[in-house]
Amino acid sequence: MLIRFAVENHLSFKDMTEFNMSAGKITRHSDHVAEKNGKRILKGGFIFGANASGKTNFIRAISFAKKIVTKGLSNVSCDKKYFRIESSCKNRPGIFQFDIFSGNHFYSYGFAMSYTNINIEEEWLYQVDEGDKCIFLRSKSENGEIEFSSDITFSTASQQERFNVYSDDIKNPKMEKTLFLSDVLLRSPDDKEYQPFRDVMEWFQKLIIVFPDSKYGGITQLMEDDSIRKELSLLLEYFDTGIKSVNSIEKNIDKIFANIPKSMMESLKLDIFKELSEQTKGALIQRGDSLIEVNLRDEDLYASEIVTNHGNDNDLFEFEDESDGTKRLFDLIPLYQHVRRGHVIIIDELDRSLHTKATLEFIKYFYKVTLNCPAQLIATTHDSNIMDLDFLRQDEVWFVERQEDHSSHIFSLNKFKTRFDKKIEKDYLLGRYGAIPIFNQLLLDEVEEGDSCAD
Repeated sequence: MLIRFAVENHLSFKDMTEFNMSAGKITRHSDHVAEKNGKRILKGGFIFGANASGKTNFIRAISFAKKIVTKGLSNVSCDKKYFRIESSCKNRPGIFQFDIFSGNHFYSYGFAMSYTNINIEEEWLYQVDEGDKCIFLRSKSENGEIEFSSDITFSTASQQERFNVYSDDIKNPKMEKTLFLSDVLLRSPDDKEYQPFRDVMEWFQKLIIVFPDSKYGGITQLMEDDSIRKELSLLLEYFDTGIKSVNSIEKNIDKIFANIPKSMMESLKLDIFKELSEQTKGALIQRGDSLIEVNLRDEDLYASEIVTNHGNDNDLFEFEDESDGTKRLFDLIPLYQHVRRGHVIIIDELDRSLHTKATLEFIKYFYKVTLNCPAQLIATTHDSNIMDLDFLRQDEVWFVERQEDHSSHIFSLNKFKTRFDKKIEKDYLLGRYGAIPIFNQLLLDEVEEGDSCAD
């Protein structure tokens, strides 16, 4: 679970900004809270704000840090990711810190990176169950030399010597682009002595981030399980899509790419094969009116087309026949399979293409299926109908606001000490909490003056 995320100097977040999922003293909606080792953690967090306030940038910051941890700094584009309104920020580090619960322990992990040199400036991992235990701290001295410290002890002298080698190696300038977290796991992937490293890495690997253009790869794999296929069909019907059932039809992959030159087709197939070799879910491809999912079977590619039944078994619908809202639900509903396993799901623009009632029902069902499960749903949204304290807790509501210097600031509704019976949607739209669009009437007057009709 995510306890806290802090970011500084990334996209529109200039100064250190903190998002916290620790539950407050509120007693209402107790099923929205999970208790782990004596600490109460929120299952939901919903972020509101005007267009261009920084909501998406907040999600992008988490996604950027995740990619660095799981794929490596060399495989991530760092171009113009600093706070560009102030040119001096290019020379300041970007800082990312995650406080998490994983493997039945609380950890605080983070790193600072240079946008100019594209390297890791600092990196730290603490186990914070009872007091702080430094798993490792990698920092730079005033003269630029790498310093390293750690409080962990090992069961044997040989294990300690090996760790000393790892810590000495990370001081080498050639390792400036490498995270110590990933380097240790690469060299000792199964060693039980490095369980804190694995706990943190597994948390990042299980973290699911969904953007408006994200496609859920793995639908056909889900449908291989009869009970999951039935649930998917029932939920699509429940959300009033008109769909009675969902099926997949196996397709000849060569026919799918038949209109592509042979040289390009082979290159594309190689790219897909490589992508599938690095992940456990399928790759989604839009071809004409069809949604095709490509998977690996016995080291070979095979494809399946997603089709839906709207009540006529003899005339199935292709993906392109569905509404934008239904297409969005195809990407969202399968996420319930992941929250049942305790994953953290972060969604940008949850309400994209969805009716208000569908958005509300999606959130309600999340809390229903996670009643005894420590999963989390964190989402940005414009839908103020969600902002109802009969539906959410005060500490689950967050706002992002653009400041005068164009930087983004995130803050909780909790800071306003709002009563549980307050109609917060009305106050929000009136500007009581900020984080709403500010329209400059003078600019509109200038437009109207310059656009007057000629006789």
